[in-house]
Amino acid sequence: MNLLLGAAATACLLWLVVAPAMAAPSPEQTAADRVAVARAVEQYAAVQAQSARIDASVVKTSAQLDLALAQETEARDRLRSRLLAIYRSDDTSYISMLLGASTLQDFVSRWDLLTRIAAQDAKDLAAAKAARIKAHDAAERLLELQAEDVQSLEAVADEVARAKKKLAASQAALAAYESQTTVAPKPALAPRTDSTQKLTGSGAWQTAVASHYGRNFTGRGASGETIGPYSMIVAHKTLPFGTLIEFEYRGKRAVAKVADRGPYTAGREFDLGPGVVRVLGFSGVHEVRYRIIGR
Repeated sequence: MNLLLGAAATACLLWLVVAPAMAAPSPEQTAADRVAVARAVEQYAAVQAQSARIDASVVKTSAQLDLALAQETEARDRLRSRLLAIYRSDDTSYISMLLGASTLQDFVSRWDLLTRIAAQDAKDLAAAKAARIKAHDAAERLLELQAEDVQSLEAVADEVARAKKKLAASQAALAAYESQTTVAPKPALAPRTDSTQKLTGSGAWQTAVASHYGRNFTGRGASGETIGPYSMIVAHKTLPFGTLIEFEYRGKRAVAKVADRGPYTAGREFDLGPGVVRVLGFSGVHEVRYRIIGR
């Protein structure tokens, strides 16, 4: 019994001597930890900066898309008003207007007026076409940027996870790293009201029920296009392949391209692809707003 008590006492004394040495890292280890933390913070900052640049491009391109669609709507509204006026007044009224001139000068004045009207119509038509091209180009660019954006966000999270794993052996190093890095979620855009739609969009917003692909789905759509975890695609039963559609869900927006057929469950109109799911933060079956940008 005395031997056991003596052994226990000896072990306790040894632990009191050894424990401080084990708890306190050597100066060399502390210096190595500082270097590791600095390197990890530098890598995090680089990935975060890249994500911020992409996000800024997404915001800018999205604004360009809104502006182009608004310009197209304005030009088409002017043309629609002119056509309605022609329909109501009868095509022959313009000929009658010319033939009703009492003098040559009056005829020239009326001819000049009609020429300016025709020139304005041609200008409005050209503006509508130019705005349509701008909108299509902006939507195509958004397809790439939004997929790149969600990948960059996940890269930031992955970089943080890798760094924490490397620094896990040193609580001090891990605490120092966490104090210098944060991954803040991006704020959602404010949902649009009916009045803002008229000012910033094409006015063609509609609502529909959508479901979605799995976030990590891989495969091939009915169009033949390869679908991966970041593909900005959507499935629809009838819309032509390549049709560009903008979706809005809980204040977030995403542009997608029709590349597959479905969904075939009653009451659902769209199946949102993996990339769209990531951008919108979409999960389950919900009503979304959408507008068709172009084919």
